[in-house]
This record gives sequence, structure tokens and C-alpha cells, in this order.
Amino acid sequence: MRKIVLGMLVLLSACAGDTKITEEEKVKIQQDLTEIFEIDQKYAGIPPAALRDKYGNEKAWELFLNKRDSVSRIHQEKIQNLFTKYGYLGAQKIGEDAASNFWLPIQHADNNVEFQQKMLEAMKIEIDKGSKDHYRYAMLEDRILVNLGKKQRFGTQLTYNDKGQAIPKNGLLDSTNIDSLRNAYSLPDMKEYYNGMTQMHFEMNKTLYQEKGILEPQLYP
Repeated sequence: MRKIVLGMLVLLSACAGDTKITEEEKVKIQQDLTEIFEIDQKYAGIPPAALRDKYGNEKAWELFLNKRDSVSRIHQEKIQNLFTKYGYLGAQKIGEDAASNFWLPIQHADNNVEFQQKMLEAMKIEIDKGSKDHYRYAMLEDRILVNLGKKQRFGTQLTYNDKGQAIPKNGLLDSTNIDSLRNAYSLPDMKEYYNGMTQMHFEMNKTLYQEKGILEPQLYP
């Protein structure tokens, strides 16, 4: 009898997080994730001008980052609740847009690397089952490595040098085979990605670079 009970517990444990999603539940999940995405984006950039004008740049950043941290923890709890019930919600389960919205607060959960690692493991299981969430997996793995002070595998997390060129934060584990690895995970070639981000960074900070005598983005040849 004891063996039977233990077997049932193992079975129940294995089924946890695999609850089938009804169409009604899917719509509700998609709506909830859209709301999470919209709030996340409010704190993904820099403090709004009104906050900086009211408190000054330093205090505005302090308030902004505190709020970002609070919002992140609220979203982590919501994502964890969905994960506990349905498992990892990739594109195969809830569609591409909703899958991206599910992943984004995980990607931004830099205040909880353990949570990020847990979700990365769950993503790997889904990919092994046929999920196409490869590029999100690559970006999350790199994010975790950077948060741990380590070199990246895919080069998705960026910083910028004095010329405004995108460079991999903390460096790369293997620069020789980086493009073949990136392509295997549905990521663009390094030069294409880094030049695109360099261009975007320059446009966002054009005045600053022009004052330094850099009149156009310094793209990789």
C-alpha cells in the first residue's frame, strides 16, 4: 500500500504544471500577460522627464529603480503562479506574443537570478519537447551569465565602448563559433545585430556623441 501511495504522489508531482489550458483560460492568460508587458515597459528604460524635473536626476533614478524592483517582484509572483499551474508558457501553448510577454518579466528579473535559472531549466524542457523558443532561451541564458559576472555564450547582452559601438557585456565564452551558435538559436549574425544596436544607441545619444566629435555611428566593417 505504501508503495502505491508513493507512486501516486510521484505521478501527481509529475503532472503538476501540465494542466491543459482551455480556450477561455488562454484568452484570460493572454490579457493578463499583455497587462504585465505594458507595466514592465514603463520601467524598462529611463526615468520619465517629469520625475527628473521634480527630483533631479540622481533622486529620480533612485525612485525609478526602487519602483522597477517592486514591479519586478510582483510580476515574478504572477509568472510563478502561472508556471505552477500550467508549466512554462511558450509559443506552442499560448501563442508568440503571449509567450514573449510571459518571458519578458523573467528576463528582467535581475533581482532574482535563482528565479531566472529555474525558468531557464523549464524552457530547456519545453525546447526538448519541440518548442521554438530558442532565441528567448539564448537571451535568458546570457542574462543569467552576465548577472553572475560570467562571459556570455550567445553575445545577446550588450554594453557600449567609448566610440558607441555595441560590445558583449563581460565578453564571450567562444568568439570563433559564435555565428553558427547564434544561427542555431534563431539569432541574427553578430555583425548584423551589433551594428543595428550601435545605430540605435547612436540615435538615442546623438547629441552626446556629436559633442565628442563622433558624427555618425561607428559600425563594424
